[in-house]
Amino acid sequence: MRTRERRPSWLVRLAAPAGEVERLSAELWSLGTLGLEEAAAPGNRVELRAYFAEDAPYTEVRKLADAACAVEVAEPARVAERDWEREWRAGLAPRRIGRLWLRPSFCARPGTPELVIDPQQAFGSGEHATTRLSLELLQEELRAGDRVLDLGTGSGILGLGALTCGAGWTLGVDADPVAVANAAENRARNARPLALAAATLDALAEGARFDLAVANLLLHELLPCFGALAHRTRRAVIVSGFLASERGVLDAHARALGLRCAREASEVQSGDRWCARVLVHDASAR
Repeated sequence: MRTRERRPSWLVRLAAPAGEVERLSAELWSLGTLGLEEAAAPGNRVELRAYFAEDAPYTEVRKLADAACAVEVAEPARVAERDWEREWRAGLAPRRIGRLWLRPSFCARPGTPELVIDPQQAFGSGEHATTRLSLELLQEELRAGDRVLDLGTGSGILGLGALTCGAGWTLGVDADPVAVANAAENRARNARPLALAAATLDALAEGARFDLAVANLLLHELLPCFGALAHRTRRAVIVSGFLASERGVLDAHARALGLRCAREASEVQSGDRWCARVLVHDASAR
């Protein structure tokens, strides 16, 4: 389950044929779900369990019901009070991503080099495929001394990973001040000089340029700032957080910005195929 680290208040159950699950998952993320789970349902169907905060747009969620596509949406149900932090911690363990070991601060060190990440309310613990894919591609693309931009830094995992692997300078940007505070705590845990800004991309100085940028954002979050992100990078942009079914949309926007795909990686998690790409400036498009 990919989650945004806020406490859920409501649960909405959707039942649909397996072929509709990827599309519905993308729709639910765009509507602000805090997390998704899948379970088998009678009749070779799939039940999607979508968790939402108190202020969820239920009117829009209900519109996902579609008799023609055999999609059913149940009424929201209150989520029972649970110790979410305790459950979250119980499910985390050290893991290796590329050449980096990643662990929460409450787990013993399994090896080096390592990143110590406690996500708290910010996304990016390494438990979701998009974070792992981003971190793997970042390690492959990074050159010693690179200036790196981590857009939507969340827990700071990607910016700190870049510094651990030899980046010369890295800036983590996130519009959510809670995420930036969490990234600052992880910066202290790892003793890395990650520069942080609670801002949007537009707030950076006009002349700010980076060798490499990484953006682990859902597609609807990426597209509004995609052009500015491409403009600020000299070599490559690593994007993650989009589903395989959204490749065509990403392709169209990338071509319009003079970017081409140099490499793609993907991983299936909870029935969804999540993707990440290295996009480079296409000299022939200039």
